Amino acid sequence: MGGGTYERDVYSGSSSSSWGSSSYATQRLSSTRLDPSLLPNGKILRSNSKTPIIIVLDVTGSNIEFAKVVYDKMPMFYGQIEQQGYLKDFDISFCAVGDAFTDSYPMQICDFAKGIVLDSYLEKLVLEGNGGGQKMESYELMAYYLYKNTSFAPGSEPIIFFIGDEAPYPYTDEDQAKDFGIEIEEYARLHPFECLRKKVNDNVFCLLNKYCGDRFESSITHTWENMLAPEHVIKIKEEKSVVDLMLGVISMKSGSRTLAGYIGDMQGRNQTEKRIENVKGSLEKLSQTILPAVVKGNVPMMFDDKKPSGSGRRI
Repeated sequence: MGGGTYERDVYSGSSSSSWGSSSYATQRLSSTRLDPSLLPNGKILRSNSKTPIIIVLDVTGSNIEFAKVVYDKMPMFYGQIEQQGYLKDFDISFCAVGDAFTDSYPMQICDFAKGIVLDSYLEKLVLEGNGGGQKMESYELMAYYLYKNTSFAPGSEPIIFFIGDEAPYPYTDEDQAKDFGIEIEEYARLHPFECLRKKVNDNVFCLLNKYCGDRFESSITHTWENMLAPEHVIKIKEEKSVVDLMLGVISMKSGSRTLAGYIGDMQGRNQTEKRIENVKGSLEKLSQTILPAVVKGNVPMMFDDKKPSGSGRRI
């Protein structure tokens, strides 16, 4: 399954396996020690494509299976973008996030790549499976890294997905940022997600899972809705629909499909009526608000070392 530039010799479709039981994904995503190439320290994540796609996977215990589903479905995801013409020029970077207060590898950064090469990056990720257990993970640290340490081509339209079930911490810890080589702008007063939204023309989305797979926590939902445009907080009503939701966002943001048109594409790939109804419901608000985004201010794609004097622990 897949097609075009993303074909596997062996492919296990998660649509035909039970949630989290794909033995192929489990076998391939088995790294226990972080590959040095995934360290964020001193790394600039660069893309020259028209539409860079960044997929941030929460790999703490309550979300670890999502990485396996994304791996299983990546040939379909990539193939649909190509075959349906959602995007003409794109590449993908996978990042993994955990809890910087408790985890050994709370930030893992894969380079942008295209086609089957993406498998080799996914297979380097360490699915640590820990986390802090306090309804917060270090999403804000990842957001600040992506704000500070990414470089995109002029005129590009990056799209960033955070997939998880908890909330960001309310501030970026300066010591943690320094540990991962992220330069803190001491004069900054905006939350990292506000900075990141400005940088990528508001194309930041949270695909929100039920907390610990049980229920949507209103406090977590409200936190994300305060960090992002509320319609960019998209609930995952059925775990296996996570890739369908990303495809729906991409197809609508690119202008190649309306929600109705994308639902037609889902029907064309023989998705179940339940899956289609869940995806339609989750994307409804976004479909009603998609307009060309206008971001005020001048947020550079890269940063120099100049900053005013002063200090601050939290930004």
